Amino acid sequence: MAVEAVAAGDILVIALPLHDPKGHEQEGVRPAVVVGVPQGPVRYPVVIVVPLTTTSGPWVKQNPDLYQPLPPGAGGIPRASIALIDQVRAIDVRRVKAYLGTLEEKTFEPIRTSLLKLFEKKPSHDQG
Repeated sequence: MAVEAVAAGDILVIALPLHDPKGHEQEGVRPAVVVGVPQGPVRYPVVIVVPLTTTSGPWVKQNPDLYQPLPPGAGGIPRASIALIDQVRAIDVRRVKAYLGTLEEKTFEPIRTSLLKLFEKKPSHDQG
């Protein structure tokens, strides 16, 4: 897939590598939301994605800024899923297996807002 054809809000099926040692990062073939596409000359063609999972738990409601639910059918996903904002990563476009669809702006906006919160600078806690 050409990186020029990808846009924020697209849902792609991607292949994430296995990790050694095992951790809690997402692995394997799964859908992901594109949250950024680097512009201009780049070293390698990559897209910035947030992987999706169908596994839910109390952590979704406990921290909605990190775990955004998506309904079935949103952007072409077949099952209700959760966007794992805390797993944002860059992937080589060669890891893209398929395009599923595009999220509506009202569905993508909470993901964008959560990412901005994740990367915002927090005030320092000087004890002086």
